[in-house]
Amino acid sequence: MLRRAFTLSLPALLSARKAAAQAPAASSWQPSRSIRIIVGYSVATTSDLLARLVGQKLGERLGIPIVIENREGGGGTIAAGLVLRAPPDGYTLLMGATALTMGPRLFRDVAFKPLEDFGPIGLIGFAPNVVVVRPQSPIGSMADLLAAARAAPGRLSYASSGPGSGSWVGFEELKARAAIQLEEIPYSSTAQATTDAMSGQIDLHCPSLAGAMPHIRSGRFRPLGITSGRRSASAPDIPSIAETLPGYDASAWYGLVAPAGLPEPVVARLNTELQTLLREPAMQTRLQDVGVDAQPGSLADMRQVMVDAVRSGNEMMDRINYRAR
Repeated sequence: MLRRAFTLSLPALLSARKAAAQAPAASSWQPSRSIRIIVGYSVATTSDLLARLVGQKLGERLGIPIVIENREGGGGTIAAGLVLRAPPDGYTLLMGATALTMGPRLFRDVAFKPLEDFGPIGLIGFAPNVVVVRPQSPIGSMADLLAAARAAPGRLSYASSGPGSGSWVGFEELKARAAIQLEEIPYSSTAQATTDAMSGQIDLHCPSLAGAMPHIRSGRFRPLGITSGRRSASAPDIPSIAETLPGYDASAWYGLVAPAGLPEPVVARLNTELQTLLREPAMQTRLQDVGVDAQPGSLADMRQVMVDAVRSGNEMMDRINYRAR
């Protein structure tokens, strides 16, 4: 349920942010209470795992608890709206991901502008999904998949978690770039999609790399290709789809963002601590274990990632002739 903060008028909200941005600078901001990281997806998703992993260690560095709140729904836009209307004081952050930069093109009722209404705190990294089939499938590679799809347009089915999700982006990009037709089967539960893919109820599945790896190692899934432009350090033996389809890249970015207008000392402290944390070998190993290639960077780096994601998302939706729902 949305909280009272949502009733704040836009002029009042902008006035509050302007005042916060003009607050006197401090040499090193120190939070005095717990920080919330809002996650727009359910427990055990990549966004959730990252928020909990990074949040715990970031809280230790800042000397305060960090609380994770899951507000799933609307392809992550419900969580984004909640953070947007929070005071720009550093105590409410969003685990941002690709869907944030695609939101306004995905849904008609999304009013925020990702590059104007949110400010970067820091990039965490990139994570691909992976296209898989069950071991009994006659499809043994991405080349086989493309050949089968061209031989029987629309016959192969795939699980989709809805617009903006990694599976949706991965397959929409594949269909557009390869000029193939596949049948989309909507799922509200990744777990159910996984079960149906293993049983043969659907032909293709595209879960997160982290979620798929246990099933790949056990032999219950055969990997065809990951959705990033190059192989992942988390699974270097799995080819990228781009090796078969040059130019393909549907990997997701993950990072912390906040309402626009945070005072510079707040942003600087959070970004510095996050970068330091992500450069620790132990943290990089833990991120790799959940399928994320860590990419610590400056505020400018994070901003450029968001700019590029808006551009590439718009280009993809133009290619597939997508209209906001």
